[in-house]
Amino acid sequence: MANRINEIEWLGDLTILEVDLPGVGGSPNASAGGPPMSQPGGPGDPMGQNMQQPQQDTNQMTMDMQPGEEDLSDDPAHPDMPEEQDGGDDFEIWKIKFVKESIKGDPNAMIQSIMSVRNRQLEPAQRKFVEDNLDINFLRQNSNIFQSSKEIRQLIKKDFDRTNPATSIVSHITSTLDKAAMLNEVYVKLSGLGGAKGDMHRKFIASLIGGVQVGSGGANEDIVFEETDYSIRISSRFNSRWGDVNIGRWYLREDDPDRYLKEAELRRLEGGSPEEKDVLRRRVVLESIADQFKERAFVINVVNQDGTVCHLAWDLGNCLKAAFLDGKLVVRTGNNDNKEAFIDEEGSIITVPHMSIYYIKESGEIDQKGKMGIEEVEFIDYRDGTLYLTATLDLVKESAVSLQGMLYKETLWQGNPTDLLRVQRCVPSAPEIILRFC
Repeated sequence: MANRINEIEWLGDLTILEVDLPGVGGSPNASAGGPPMSQPGGPGDPMGQNMQQPQQDTNQMTMDMQPGEEDLSDDPAHPDMPEEQDGGDDFEIWKIKFVKESIKGDPNAMIQSIMSVRNRQLEPAQRKFVEDNLDINFLRQNSNIFQSSKEIRQLIKKDFDRTNPATSIVSHITSTLDKAAMLNEVYVKLSGLGGAKGDMHRKFIASLIGGVQVGSGGANEDIVFEETDYSIRISSRFNSRWGDVNIGRWYLREDDPDRYLKEAELRRLEGGSPEEKDVLRRRVVLESIADQFKERAFVINVVNQDGTVCHLAWDLGNCLKAAFLDGKLVVRTGNNDNKEAFIDEEGSIITVPHMSIYYIKESGEIDQKGKMGIEEVEFIDYRDGTLYLTATLDLVKESAVSLQGMLYKETLWQGNPTDLLRVQRCVPSAPEIILRFC
């Protein structure tokens, strides 16, 4: 364990306070935390000192032995048997138990469980799961994080919206960290980590809620928060600016119209008027995206140049579906600037249209009929098979007020402006990481 960079050192000099946590072998590194075990029969073994048996005549047979019988008198009463690893559990079985163990919120028990499998011959993805969650629970052993985590977990149990879990999580995290200014600074420190900021942000969020990391920012969830009667699938994002937040990969499947449209609607999609076809196409697209992300809670953080931390909670599936039904979001297609295309079986070149989702808002101007005009502003963009939240900060703030399943909060920088750069640079340099002696 001594050859690891502790994540607490990465995130800054967190003051270690005493907290009532049971020890794990006296130290995260159990092999270095206590006296060495004595060898049987050696000086450290009281049962093995000067205990010599009288010599017996090897040619003498015992009274009960008959000629031709094998002498078993020197065989051990309990022969050595190969030890099973962690009770013989398969890794995936252990992983399920590990996630269930997280319900208790005890980082020491989680570390003990990890140590029981860490030295196995693991596949790369399995080893990543082990090391990721070891880092998270090392963070949770810090008293400041642990105390904040206890409060956040208690708030989730008391006040939790199962329809929009992301809003509950972000609300409880921000309200708790408002009382822990030192932990709020972590977001600013993370912004100085460059390309590593997303992974460390993921571990920080997981440590605050007592979650288990299961991914790395791809199309699937990154963190799972487990409870006895429900679980939350969380996707975490940490960006340097608004306008290009990666949501995840999505493709419209061939059978999506059959999944989301009734038979009469399918007939209109094929032979209806251009207006009917257009409406049904848009609906299928939004239904498909909403369905893929229907159980996904996005926790998004962006640190502005002035040190303001922007927190966005987004229950994407529920938000898109409700907004489409309310007429607040619309799908538009147009020419593809990248000239993306494919060749079909007949040799025809098919141009792939560009697709975006627009937010409908009041323009602030009165039209010729005396009504308030409306305008469409790009909200989500689809390119290269990936969805991006392209909304500006002002649009994010406005949409969070009007759309269901979105919550926006800000944490202002409380220190001196001159300290902002110092905190951002309070991260390990490349030589410290790459050239560290182990």
